[in-house]
Amino acid sequence: MVWVTNNFELKAEHFTYFVPIYLLAETPVLGYLIWKILREVKYFNVKHFVPTVLAFPILLYSLYELAGVEFEGLSIFIHTETLICDIAVMLSLLTLTSAYMKTESAAYHKSFLLYFILKYASDITLLEFFKGLMDYEYPVAALTFSNIVLFSILYRFYNTEIALLSYHEIDEERRRYAELYAQVNELQEILKLINRMLRHDILNKLQIISGYVEAYHMTKKEELLDKIMKAVDESVAYIDKIRELEKIVLTRSEKLKPVNLRKVADEVAKSFNIEVNVKGGCVAFADEAFYSVIENLLSNAIKHGRAKKVDILLNEFEDECEIRVIDYGIGIPSEIRGQIFNESFRYGEAGGTGLGLYIVRKLVERYGGKIWIEETKPHGATFVIRLKAARVKLDEQ
Repeated sequence: MVWVTNNFELKAEHFTYFVPIYLLAETPVLGYLIWKILREVKYFNVKHFVPTVLAFPILLYSLYELAGVEFEGLSIFIHTETLICDIAVMLSLLTLTSAYMKTESAAYHKSFLLYFILKYASDITLLEFFKGLMDYEYPVAALTFSNIVLFSILYRFYNTEIALLSYHEIDEERRRYAELYAQVNELQEILKLINRMLRHDILNKLQIISGYVEAYHMTKKEELLDKIMKAVDESVAYIDKIRELEKIVLTRSEKLKPVNLRKVADEVAKSFNIEVNVKGGCVAFADEAFYSVIENLLSNAIKHGRAKKVDILLNEFEDECEIRVIDYGIGIPSEIRGQIFNESFRYGEAGGTGLGLYIVRKLVERYGGKIWIEETKPHGATFVIRLKAARVKLDEQ
């Protein structure tokens, strides 16, 4: 307005256009502070509201005084609304300052509290000017001083690049680091297991093979060759399991992606010489290591369950994919069902490395899923897996 009228002297009518913008500028600040308090209210203590409670009667008295003002124009009315906003902002800042008294965020909220106190004083003088009780130089001077304080605050905090963390953000960081710590511990366990298998299990197998070879050279007994081949096959099985454990370590940092479980089950089933029926379909969040899940379950059904037939049923329930691997073998004794997913658990004469179902459990947990065992009627075992479903059509996979 000053530029349009080509008159650079500040006059009373200029405030008619200034005050509505002034009110709109303050509303987002008030909304932000209220949102911040509501988001972090669970971290507050009763004592954090004491300064607000003490300040409230003083600010209420100001409102009482303003209530008696006769509104002669729109500017006075709207400016009174800005004073009410100032009061709400100061009450919010008092609460936040008290809550963050022992953190670096306290200085941030104290600085803005100082600004709004000065601004409140300048708004009072501006109202007096509207009432004709004060010259405009005083409110303009007060408003200018409060804005100098505001820009000084912004310059200080943004120039020094201070990170201002709230209780909510600190809590989120603590939760994230706790998850990372748990993941690191899990990976350490897997790496220790791999190291133990290399140093102990495979080394023992090599020593056994070496002993059989020496005995064969001395006795030329053909049955020793069978024992040698059996020990070699067991060593190969250990190496295969180490490779699968490495998949867990190597894919830990990778993001999960939609995987067509029907496609995986069909491909794995082709490599087995028993009847495997795959029915249904589902797309779940997993990765390439899911092939190991199906392979281990089918191997377990054949080797330990002595199954001649396996059904794989795939269904989608709400936001989950369910995979049922049903074998019709001898079943799993109830007394060991709670142990078969443990590391290196072996049972019976057919006990192998004891790592197949351990790997299955670790992979399913990595996908954020669950796995358990049910009985197959009239005999056999059913492994049930639940994974998070991916909303992708099967024909897109």
